[in-house]
Amino acid sequence: MKKLLCCLLMLAVLSAPVALADVGTRLRVTHCNEYITLREAPSTSAASLARMPLGAKVDELYDVENGFMCVCYQGKTGYALSKYLTEADNYEGETVNPTDEQRYNINLFLSNFTEAGFMLNGCYDASYEDKAALTVFGIEHCWFNRPNSLEWGEYFDGNNVRVSEDAISSVVKKYFGISRFKPDHSRVPHDYRKGYYYWQETGGNTKMGFACLYNVEKLEHNRYSVWFNIFAMGNDWNNDVCNYKTQEAEKAYPLDGFIPQGRAVIDVGSGDLGDCSDWKVVRYAVANDYE
Repeated sequence: MKKLLCCLLMLAVLSAPVALADVGTRLRVTHCNEYITLREAPSTSAASLARMPLGAKVDELYDVENGFMCVCYQGKTGYALSKYLTEADNYEGETVNPTDEQRYNINLFLSNFTEAGFMLNGCYDASYEDKAALTVFGIEHCWFNRPNSLEWGEYFDGNNVRVSEDAISSVVKKYFGISRFKPDHSRVPHDYRKGYYYWQETGGNTKMGFACLYNVEKLEHNRYSVWFNIFAMGNDWNNDVCNYKTQEAEKAYPLDGFIPQGRAVIDVGSGDLGDCSDWKVVRYAVANDYE
């Protein structure tokens, strides 16, 4: 899974540092009459992205100034007044001390999402899956890890590579357990024609890194809640980095300022942390906004 050179989205980190414990915290809309507004910027005069009704659940990404919080609601990332948000179920469980093999499996599995720049809006939840974001994940995962699924040639508008909807659906089924997935090209930054997504490969480097486990807790029903940091943004890396512990990753890839942080809930199916072949993502949130 070495980091490759490609012309896919040049992704930028837009947010500020946050406390790791806050990332992915489940919140509920409270203390309002009917709804509160999700906005493009942390200001009551900023444009509205959505109305979040009383009782709605959102995911916290990080705090900002002026009493606002950056949150994710039904696949949309924006800003809401924190005084109307109260902590809800938070997926906390029994702390697990993973073996070296288990740590490697978790890091490798989650790195598929950081590497592919997963989520157009910074988070995922099985209850409000964002089909466009899942489509982007499928396309970029094929690019990084399934070269045999790509078709090269001289296509329209200078495009020289394409991937089929079937290949994308296969990736989404494997990592999210969604059968009969129909890709959505309405908000995907790739050209689409007759069942294929096209783009031009020109040699640009993406800015995604690898996941490094910070903490893991065992939940009910074969699920685990995992906190992680993301290192090596924009660097080349190989699978052996997935052996790193946090301190080792910090030494190998020193960063100035912001280290992206995240939280995920993983369903291990009938297996355990020793075998990641059947794992699925249930929830995923990162403390930075990909654009």
